[in-house]
Amino acid sequence: MSIIALETAKQYLDVIHSADDTKLQMLLDAAEDEAAQYINQPLVELQTEEASSEQPDALPGSVVMGVMLLLQAAYQATPDDAEKLRRAAEVRLTPYRIGWGV
Repeated sequence: MSIIALETAKQYLDVIHSADDTKLQMLLDAAEDEAAQYINQPLVELQTEEASSEQPDALPGSVVMGVMLLLQAAYQATPDDAEKLRRAAEVRLTPYRIGWGV
C-alpha cells in the first residue's frame, strides 16, 4: 500500500472515474518504490512532523511532486514526455538522495 493516497494521485492526474483505480494504485506503488530506490531510503523516513491522524502521509511537497511526476510518466505520457517527466522527478527528489559516496 502506498504512502500517498490514491485520491491525491487521481486529483493530480485529473482522473474523475474509478475505472482505472486498480491500475493507478499499482502505478502509484511502483512510482513510490522507484522514488525510494532513487533517494536510497524509504519514503516513510521522510514523513514530516506535520504527520498526524488527520494527515498521516505528510511527506515533503517536493517528494510528493516527484512521485506524481513518475506516476504521470507511467500513466499518461508519450515516450518523449515520459523522459522529460522522469528528469523533472529526479530534480525534485535529488535533495533527499543519500549515500552518493561523495
